[in-house]
Amino acid sequence: MSGITFKGRVGSTGRSTGPHLHVEVQDLATGAFLNPETIRTPLAGLRIGEKRIPALIQNPQGGFSFNPEAGITVTSKYGPRGGRQHKGEDWALPEGTPIFYEGAGKYIPLANQGAYGNLSTFNTADNKYQIRLGHMQSLGKAAELTRTSENPGSVNTKVAEANLFGALLNAVQPKEKTLQQQLMESAMASTFSPKKSNISTLLQYASSGPLDEIIYG
Repeated sequence: MSGITFKGRVGSTGRSTGPHLHVEVQDLATGAFLNPETIRTPLAGLRIGEKRIPALIQNPQGGFSFNPEAGITVTSKYGPRGGRQHKGEDWALPEGTPIFYEGAGKYIPLANQGAYGNLSTFNTADNKYQIRLGHMQSLGKAAELTRTSENPGSVNTKVAEANLFGALLNAVQPKEKTLQQQLMESAMASTFSPKKSNISTLLQYASSGPLDEIIYG
């Protein structure tokens, strides 16, 4: 399962007519604010409420629509509004509703940002987009999740560990465990925190077959 970041709670801080999320999507390469209605993919990780209900659902054709179970009402869209450019969408939700994001990326909470009030900013893992949620009642703690850290049991994580252990074991091949092996096992366990039984298996059987058979077999 992907990592989940707590963004904060829906509010009405800053210049606001009531509790809602002011949702913006910024292109980090150009700095332009995109119409959220035309770029739903970065928003697909948003989760609403204690049950973490997906804000958007995807149809078989790949398009996105609002999830009725999330209870979102769009009260204002992207475009000209009151003589100014409204750079996002307004999603009305009850005051205090918790907001989460599922997926890798970097979350930076920014308090007291003028008209935005408390602003939640989240850079997607590919560093292409920043998701901005304005008027938050409260903000979560800053966090950064990588693709490997969000799922310690993933194939990527296992491959990285296998490469590291394999390189070290090339220099330590005796079948009987030596003091050097014991010290290395302890160091790896405290640094990377994989299961100790996995390390012992690697050390014991490294010379008996391919390393990928030990990891995945």
